[in-house]
Amino acid sequence: MYQSPQRHVWTGRLDSEVERESFRHFQTIHFGDIHNIASQANGIALFGYAVDKGVELNKGRTGAKDGPDAIKKAFANLPAATETSIIDYGNLTHSQSQLIETQKIFGTYVHQLIKNHQRTFLLGGGHDIAYAQYLGVRAAYPNQSIGVINIDAHFDTRKEAESTSGTSFRQMIEEDSNLDYFVIGIQRPGNTSSLFRYAEETQTQYVLADELVEHIDPRIKDKIEHFITHHDVILFTICMDVIDSAYAPGVSASAVLGLTPHCVLSLAKRILQFDNVTTVSIAEMNPTYDVDQRTAKLIGQFLSHFIHYS
Repeated sequence: MYQSPQRHVWTGRLDSEVERESFRHFQTIHFGDIHNIASQANGIALFGYAVDKGVELNKGRTGAKDGPDAIKKAFANLPAATETSIIDYGNLTHSQSQLIETQKIFGTYVHQLIKNHQRTFLLGGGHDIAYAQYLGVRAAYPNQSIGVINIDAHFDTRKEAESTSGTSFRQMIEEDSNLDYFVIGIQRPGNTSSLFRYAEETQTQYVLADELVEHIDPRIKDKIEHFITHHDVILFTICMDVIDSAYAPGVSASAVLGLTPHCVLSLAKRILQFDNVTTVSIAEMNPTYDVDQRTAKLIGQFLSHFIHYS
């Protein structure tokens, strides 16, 4: 079910009502109607996936359905350091009999957002948002090659009878012969041997979290850029459980020995410098387990940086 923008989340410290340089995002945000996207032009789109049914089906900790508004609330109070128009299109909630139906509806909206905005940011919600994102990207680019980049501790290529938060990338791989998958931040203890075997069978590229502890090796940076430039369109997604739980406790499956926020930010900046990255999703933000809004604030900071590169 579509939920129009929740204006009450867009509040913050008021430093000035007249001086643009003192404004914060809650003072400059625009509100859009997902059913009337064509009336908007360019700018940045925000759209929430207020769904954690996939997390439940994947036997994870529920609560991520409240993630989109928690992220927007944290982002709202940050300085509006860009002249780029930002439009909040609200959220989609899960009201269908099956998760796949909600994903299809979300994908239809993503398709329309891509057509009308320079870049679209999708806020989750469970990581089943990635498959919904894919449906929209593929509809927008029916004949182009798609490169999927996922910053994540997990492959999320489980084999299940239905969509869950752990199946998105297997669904993409098995449905689309013109798609390649690249995961950054994989933790060996977080993935079974069968998932590593499936990665080898499908020629999935991956970088282990252990390889990113001290610094990002230039060879890894080159590998990422090579992947991006060899695909027409890049679908970019970040699962917040890739970040160490000391920095991001508010997730569906917290990480031990995860990546630092600065590592993820550095990777994302390198990816977002390319114009063929049309959509970005941020998944698994779970306010139920957050501490002092630490995870929501971190994503708000990420968004601020990401939009600067858009």
